[in-house]
Amino acid sequence: MAGSAKWKCKDCGSNTAAGAAPCDICGSTRKEPIAAAPAPSRPAAKRPSPARPSGDWLCTVCRATNPSRRLDCAGCGKSWRTSGGPAPKKTTPKPTTAKPATPKPATTKATPSKATPSKATPPRPGTTRKTAPKRPTPKRPVPPRTGTTGGTGAGATGLLYPPPSSTGYTPAPPRTTPPPRRTPPVYTPPVYTPPYRPPAKKKSNGCMVSCLSVVGGLVLLGILNGGITAIVSSLDDADPTPTTSTGPTGVACPSRVASTLPSGEGATLVEAFRTDDHRITLCKTTAGKLYYFGEFRDGREKGISMPAKKTSDGYEARNSPYRYVISGGTVSVYKSGSRIAHEELTPEPSPS
Repeated sequence: MAGSAKWKCKDCGSNTAAGAAPCDICGSTRKEPIAAAPAPSRPAAKRPSPARPSGDWLCTVCRATNPSRRLDCAGCGKSWRTSGGPAPKKTTPKPTTAKPATPKPATTKATPSKATPSKATPPRPGTTRKTAPKRPTPKRPVPPRTGTTGGTGAGATGLLYPPPSSTGYTPAPPRTTPPPRRTPPVYTPPVYTPPYRPPAKKKSNGCMVSCLSVVGGLVLLGILNGGITAIVSSLDDADPTPTTSTGPTGVACPSRVASTLPSGEGATLVEAFRTDDHRITLCKTTAGKLYYFGEFRDGREKGISMPAKKTSDGYEARNSPYRYVISGGTVSVYKSGSRIAHEELTPEPSPS
């Protein structure tokens, strides 16, 4: 049948259906149609092409060697079926050992030199040859033979010329001073010096330990500061009831101050002071209670009154967490135990 005709791919040699333009195996385009052969009664069994190369293969397009696990070329991307070939075998060159060259003995032939006789030039007739006079050879002076007496000639004596028998032998005078005694060396034991060893490095756990210690110290200081502040505040608030140890001066308390005091009707003035910015008035109610009234001199804010008490050298008033102490002609303001202000006082006998 015409519809069952197949065409053979020229690149991989596989048979592809007639209706398919590219090859089913390698994807190559059909180049020329191949006439379909008549279907035999018994088609011959064909060996299927391998799915993978059996070993490393060489691309015939870009000459790149590819491993067996790759089906396409790593250089140009061609399939191994169309451009694959056997990879060249790797040959390991054999190491060659160079043999040392054996030196050959050099043979040299001695060539006898021929002496060329010099020809004497005969003198010209009528001329006489002048001969240069010979220079006398200086004689080397012979050093004199020295002996024990330092003389020369027949009277010299020494190692080679012994003294005559008439002089006799004179022995050397004996030594009068004994030779110095040799002091034996004093043995000093060697001082042992231990070998140097570098100090061992302490293992540090990094910044974590130091940071935790700093945070813990700050927390502990905060707790201690809070505890101390609470104790001071409790001591300050332990006796809020004012005392009545101060006697009145007989002057009525200013009405604007008495109106702020509890049961302030009929209150009398105890003392009054002023500073550069403030005015302080101490009044005593008919119930015998002492109060401290503080305000700004320019009246920018409303004044406040608080219970007070007489101390050994002045007055003291409390308005937690503030404490006002009048002593020695000055007033000091404390907050939570810390002094925040200190001013000089001027007595004011008749406040308005």
